[in-house]
Amino acid sequence: MSDADSPNHIEIDDEEAFEHEVNVSLIRQVPLRLIFARIVVVSGMSFAAAGALFCLIGAIWVPAAILAAVTVVFLFLMFLIERGAESSTAARS
Repeated sequence: MSDADSPNHIEIDDEEAFEHEVNVSLIRQVPLRLIFARIVVVSGMSFAAAGALFCLIGAIWVPAAILAAVTVVFLFLMFLIERGAESSTAARS
């Protein structure tokens, strides 16, 4: 049985191959600094929220309030970074 007879074989003509290449080239490239910023913000927010919950469980109120405020700051930074990423990609288009 040849490759053309196998059930997994799909024939693609040149026009379809060109369209596929164009679609692949339109995939948005994300800058490395944006990826790094997202990782830092999400990690910081998760550690701050976990610390706030641990302090709340232990009835340590002041550090829990501080860590909750830090969580909100990281949440704000996340929205700020995403808004900046959207505006930078819109400016490139």
